[in-house]
Amino acid sequence: MSAKSSELTKEDLQELLRPKLKAEGAEVEDISIRRLTKPGDNYGSTMLAVDVNLRPGPRTLHLVAKMIPKSSMLKEFFHCNVTVKKETYMYLLVCPEYERIQKENNVPDDKFLGVFPECYGARISSKGDSEIVDDGAVILQGNLKVQGYECGDRIIGLDLPHCELVVDKLARFHATGVAMKIKKPDKFKEIVLKSATPVAVGPGLTFVNALEAIPEYATMKERITTALVKSKEVFDSSNPKPPREPFATLTHLDLWVNNIMFQYESGSSKENPKKLKLVDFQLIRYDSPAKDLLFFLYSSAKLEVLSEHYDYLVRLYYDSFLDCLRILGCDTKPFIFEDFLDEMENASVSEFWHIAFMVVGISVPSEESHSTDDITHGDFQQVLKVGKTFYSRASKFVLDFASRNWI
Repeated sequence: MSAKSSELTKEDLQELLRPKLKAEGAEVEDISIRRLTKPGDNYGSTMLAVDVNLRPGPRTLHLVAKMIPKSSMLKEFFHCNVTVKKETYMYLLVCPEYERIQKENNVPDDKFLGVFPECYGARISSKGDSEIVDDGAVILQGNLKVQGYECGDRIIGLDLPHCELVVDKLARFHATGVAMKIKKPDKFKEIVLKSATPVAVGPGLTFVNALEAIPEYATMKERITTALVKSKEVFDSSNPKPPREPFATLTHLDLWVNNIMFQYESGSSKENPKKLKLVDFQLIRYDSPAKDLLFFLYSSAKLEVLSEHYDYLVRLYYDSFLDCLRILGCDTKPFIFEDFLDEMENASVSEFWHIAFMVVGISVPSEESHSTDDITHGDFQQVLKVGKTFYSRASKFVLDFASRNWI
């Protein structure tokens, strides 16, 4: 293992994997570590592919180690002291509860959520039981790429079959949280809300002003700038207003194409995904599910999908949400479609800035992206340039928001 690629050691992995390996009496024989992601694909963490050979063997675990970025600027920008805890709690505490409530209600295989990668171990510090996040923080997951999962193209976006699968699973993810809130309120408060601490995204970088470059800005300057100021105040608040009931649930808040991985039938084309996994739960919050849906659609769907199928996808989400609640034994009468449409409008206030923020980063070609090891604030500003992809996607969401009187 190269010291430059990671500070993870064989001893670290033995400790992290001990709960998994204890029952079978296995130990770590040796390890191999390499970088997993390309520059530009993940600024908020360092992602490593970790192959662990076990003894007695032969047996190899193909894992991913998610660690905090080395850059001091990125640690501060992504609030790693908070976000690392949130994601660790999500994998160690929340995911098992979501699986348990589904099994207790005999959710059929074709409706089972199944969107979480398997977690092999996690810690927030290399100093034992310390509650202070340090550079030894790590989450070990199964390597989804080895399992045949892959991301879509962040520049192009996702076609209708991929969006249908995401929207259906997203609705069931949200509905499972609502079912926990209704049927297991104590567990929900003790476990789910523990992971949902609000966290600001970080200092507002001037690249959001890239919206000034879109053709529509000249005639919509006042509407756009007013909406951006209001939106950022709402989205970036560390003390947000409580979300509205009854739809409020645990939300992802960073659901875009690079945080979704798809699996396909062996030998089939990439047109019809059969499964997906969601990753990167650093920003999870108790909030409106409409925020996740709106952000996903405008950050990750192909533009023609948005133009032709927006209303259909919103309705698909709602129908899947209710279907999941029914299966989990919840009364669906309080969840009215018109009220959910109102949730979408209300979510647009915060998501306008959120989408503007994200579309710039999504549009950066990989070859222009910077290594995260030593990136500075100036570097981050430099790589986040606007281009053709940004213009088309930014124009689409601005005009759509304006047409619905959301800005």
